[in-house]
Amino acid sequence: MLNIPEEIKALYRRSNSIEETVRKVNLRFYDGTIDLLYPGEDVWPADDLFPVDDTPILLIGPDQINYESLILTQSICDTQSLTFGECCAARVEIIVADVTMDVTGKEFALSVEVGGYEMMLGIYKVNSFERQADRRLRKIVAYDRMLNFDVDVSAWYRGLTFPMTLKQYRNSLCEFIGIRQRDIILPLDDMEVTRSIDPSKLSGRDAMKAICEINGCFGQIDITGGFKYVFLGSSGLFPSEELYPADDLFPSQLEGETLSHYNPSGTTYEDFLTYGIDKVQIRQEEGDVGASYGRGTNAYTIQGNFLVFGKKAEDLLNIAITVHDQISGKVYRPCKIVTQALPWVEPGDGIICYTSDDVIETYCLKRTINGIQAMMDTFEAAGTRERKESFGIPTQIIQLEGKTAIIKKSVGEVSVRLSDLKEETESKFVQTAEQILQEVTRATQAEASLKLTADQINLSVKNLKEYTEAQFKVTADQILAKVSKGDVSAEISVESGGVNIRGNRFSWTSDFSSMTSDGKLTCRNIVAINGVFSGALSSETFYANSSAVGFGDFYTSADGANLLRSNNGWFMLDVKDAPQGSPGNVGKTASLYLGGRGVTGIRLEGTGNIYVGGVYCGDIQFDDPWTEGMTNLAMLKQIYLRLNQLRRFVGISNWDY
Repeated sequence: MLNIPEEIKALYRRSNSIEETVRKVNLRFYDGTIDLLYPGEDVWPADDLFPVDDTPILLIGPDQINYESLILTQSICDTQSLTFGECCAARVEIIVADVTMDVTGKEFALSVEVGGYEMMLGIYKVNSFERQADRRLRKIVAYDRMLNFDVDVSAWYRGLTFPMTLKQYRNSLCEFIGIRQRDIILPLDDMEVTRSIDPSKLSGRDAMKAICEINGCFGQIDITGGFKYVFLGSSGLFPSEELYPADDLFPSQLEGETLSHYNPSGTTYEDFLTYGIDKVQIRQEEGDVGASYGRGTNAYTIQGNFLVFGKKAEDLLNIAITVHDQISGKVYRPCKIVTQALPWVEPGDGIICYTSDDVIETYCLKRTINGIQAMMDTFEAAGTRERKESFGIPTQIIQLEGKTAIIKKSVGEVSVRLSDLKEETESKFVQTAEQILQEVTRATQAEASLKLTADQINLSVKNLKEYTEAQFKVTADQILAKVSKGDVSAEISVESGGVNIRGNRFSWTSDFSSMTSDGKLTCRNIVAINGVFSGALSSETFYANSSAVGFGDFYTSADGANLLRSNNGWFMLDVKDAPQGSPGNVGKTASLYLGGRGVTGIRLEGTGNIYVGGVYCGDIQFDDPWTEGMTNLAMLKQIYLRLNQLRRFVGISNWDY
């Protein structure tokens, strides 16, 4: 953190409603390399402490900067969990007006001035200078000198005279890159460095990451363009989330900036605290025992760091102890805090923010400054409760090992492994008395293997990006083919007893039949049983063709005849067009024929006739409007009652039947 006077900080914390707090951003471009002298973080950078040898060839002042277009991003770690050794480049984006000179590839010093005090924000090199829709405007995208490390330094490495100390090694690297270092003593500066690789290509940034990782720090370019090593400060002691640390029991040890204001709508934070690293493991590759220090379970693993290749066990243990002392116990709350701009805060500093119901103690792992007059700061710290990855920075460092060929011979095994770590490919052949195994792998993309044993052959191909896998297995009594994607799979098994097809979706296509995956079956020609219904779908109890459908003991027409009958002829229902002049102007007439007995509850729909060959029923309902909805039995009862009333009326005591 820059140690600047409190009166200057107060100006930044105030609004820009008065002339004294108006912010002015300047970009000074130079022909050559900008060389600034930085006296120390405890001294405010005055003009006489920042001598510039050359006069700027171009000055872009406040009147040429487009509104609030400034975006400055700085970080020491932009991964999802703490990854020591990261060397992130700072990025500046700003839109300027009426600049005719092409500044692509040129360096400029960025500063902000408030109340007569000008503060450096760093030295950057223009990466792109693009014209905008408004032809007067151009967008500048620039990065700091960390990008200078993105060059091949394999020739430098091969030209070194080993052994040497780590300090001599890092001094030589920075001298080759052309970057000045901050004066500092690293914990492992006295460690002996030997030639451990023979690279055909080696990135300078990867080489610097290896130095920072084994010292438990991060790499960063300071505001004067020099390289500095950033260590995280001590954090608070939290026994557990269930026993929340009260101030009088667990006083905070975090040193940093205490925020007086923050933007609640833009601020988010996790309910948990990250578990501090309590174990350090160093190994060359996955499966290597290596060395470890610490008895905890939240381990940080350094894997693939070529600076420790070939070290003895006791040397690895001493390195692990040193790293543990630097990185263990760093407890913080993952968060994103939006507040007014605090340009004196640097990545790696501690942040303390008092919310309405909580206290956020965290680190500034990444920060973004937005705007000019309404300049705001966003401090971020990503992290998980426990570490998820199994190593530190091997994703790129391990590529430095280049191509390897390992042949292993023993009584129990003969194996060959070829690796191209730059292309992330590997092939392996392993032979034992029980099996022969061949594998070819492209990291995070694809994997193929062939396994032969006395009782089976197994072939497998995986697409690790698409989560798909195909398997083919042959045994003495089965041939199995299976293809799966996630939880969805399909397989076909050929055995002596039959062929079994199983899958979440099944389909086929042929010249005369097909079935879709959703179960739609299409057949052009179907042979009927005993050849009775040619071109029909049929079984012993069912058939169907274009004119009829038979099911069990019944037959129904399918050609518009409206006929339903039993096969023995005892039942027939026929619906036809009604003859002209039918009562009720009914368009259809229905006829029902029953040839058996025991039928009850007959209801006639429409106009029709009943031909009865012995019908017994409880009642009959006629639908003719003349019946007014009365059943046959009800009408007979009404007739009987009225006749009985007539008998009484005329005085007849008995009817003569």
